Amino acid sequence: MQIQVRLERVRSLSSSTKDFRFVRVDGEPVSFVPGQFFRFVFTDQAGEFERSYSLCNFESDCLHGEFLDLVISTVDGGRASKLLFDAEPGFEATVSGPFGRLVLPEKLPKRLFLVATSVGIAPYMPMLDALRDSLRQGDVDVYFFYGTRDAEEFIYGQFLSAFAEQYKNFHLTVCYSRIESGDASIISHTNVTVRFGYVQNNMTELKMSPATDHVLLCGNPMMIDDLYPQLKQQGFGVRQVVREKYVFAKRPGVKNPAVEMTAEQKRLLAEKMKKYS
Repeated sequence: MQIQVRLERVRSLSSSTKDFRFVRVDGEPVSFVPGQFFRFVFTDQAGEFERSYSLCNFESDCLHGEFLDLVISTVDGGRASKLLFDAEPGFEATVSGPFGRLVLPEKLPKRLFLVATSVGIAPYMPMLDALRDSLRQGDVDVYFFYGTRDAEEFIYGQFLSAFAEQYKNFHLTVCYSRIESGDASIISHTNVTVRFGYVQNNMTELKMSPATDHVLLCGNPMMIDDLYPQLKQQGFGVRQVVREKYVFAKRPGVKNPAVEMTAEQKRLLAEKMKKYS
């Protein structure tokens, strides 16, 4: 099923990241499971093209209804980011979905690990509302690890900090890859554990068990490719670890072998484009 959507609002979250609120033109509600993504068909001067985005609906006025919230970082030479970052309210696109298996397990584990880098945070944001009752009742401990470059790029930090204040069994860790530990004084987050370096390097000492823990990974393919083998060594498999890699567009006319997709990345991308009921 395809629906027509119209851009209603654009907000700048950092120098490189914005969030975009689309609304269904027909006014019907958007049905999706937190964590799922939609396929957008855009049109520019070169014609039609597709991109897939996880919904980032988490604010009280958009949890239900006709809204589709996206969070997007600009990509150098990226066709979609150029189009969207220049778009004005009223811009329209065609959407199909939802798709994807990066969702909460039917039965929550004792401990749930949500790991993201950059805009890989998007699918987790609507999950937080779905977890409120379980967190309030003490049924689950949620460990949210977020990897980003610096304090400016800690998007939705105020909301996440307040969420951690409200639910003591929600444990929030942000890992800065471009801030040295000696510069920690410039960071002033409350209810947040601050670490330095890549997020995957800050999880190596965690004592995790596939018998009690469930892990969701979303974001940079390098993070996922580094972290998943660590988890496998601890006995985790595909039942306890769900992965979704963000594959960014290449710069036009430039072939960069370092970012060529591996067979595993191609398999995951094909899986991502497959419909799930």
